[in-house]
Amino acid sequence: MTGSPTFIVLAWGLLWATLAESAAVDAPAGAAVVRRIDVQAGGLATPPEVRISPGLSTTLFFDARIRPEQLALEGRERFQRFGVTEDHLVLVPSPTFREGERLRLEVRFHDGAVPDRAVLDLVVDATRPERQVEIYRHARSAASYRQEVEELRAGMLRLERQVQQLQRSRTGGEYTRESLVADIRDESTVMFRRWAPRKVTGDFVVRRASLVRLSPGWAALRLSLFPSEAGKGWVAAGAALTDAQGNRMRTLPPWQAGPLDATGSAPVIIVLEEPEAADAGRYTLELWDEGRKRTLKLEGFQAR
Repeated sequence: MTGSPTFIVLAWGLLWATLAESAAVDAPAGAAVVRRIDVQAGGLATPPEVRISPGLSTTLFFDARIRPEQLALEGRERFQRFGVTEDHLVLVPSPTFREGERLRLEVRFHDGAVPDRAVLDLVVDATRPERQVEIYRHARSAASYRQEVEELRAGMLRLERQVQQLQRSRTGGEYTRESLVADIRDESTVMFRRWAPRKVTGDFVVRRASLVRLSPGWAALRLSLFPSEAGKGWVAAGAALTDAQGNRMRTLPPWQAGPLDATGSAPVIIVLEEPEAADAGRYTLELWDEGRKRTLKLEGFQAR
């Protein structure tokens, strides 16, 4: 006897449901996704965690050669099985480990590049073990790392010398100011904090306003301005920075490489003599040209 089409469809549906349920039961609980951990120069404040479970193996694969003889693992003698080569590590914890116990693992890489090691925290977790973890190292040569450090150190020494020159010359002579702001013009040389005004009055558009710390006793504002048609050729001659209570901060006269043009390539730089006050609160900055013919006012300035 031939069954009806409806009966056949229902039978196939029950069969596939049974097979799917059986496959789900038979699949191992940890048949999981392979975890990837990236190791970079400088490392992380907290080492990445890898979950391990008593009686189950966890394999760590490394994309760079490690030194097995320099591997350091807390509680190594308590592992049921332990195997290490130059590119992977296999761990099988014994039942002596307690749930939640943490073990520090440190491996050193073979080639001397940076980073020279990887540090992990192994955490005992019987319910969610990680069976396979891949460690990828983003290496850079130690020579390039040292070169960058030397360049940063040289830049800081140069800025410190310029600040000392300015401190010896409290009149703020033009040569001293030019030597001080030479590096501030290049945003790749020093670290900037953004300043944002709430209201701008004048024939200019503020493309960017930044506060840069030169030393514990000196800081500067750097303004990148786009002039309107009426503001082209403008040169700042004076500046006033006041806080919300109307107190005026001491500043040196503004410095500018040349008159403003449509490209905005001549930033205005104002050296502050009271930089600690600029770290909090709101301020109003006023700039004017010779004779106060054209002015710029930025209200609600605040460092971010």
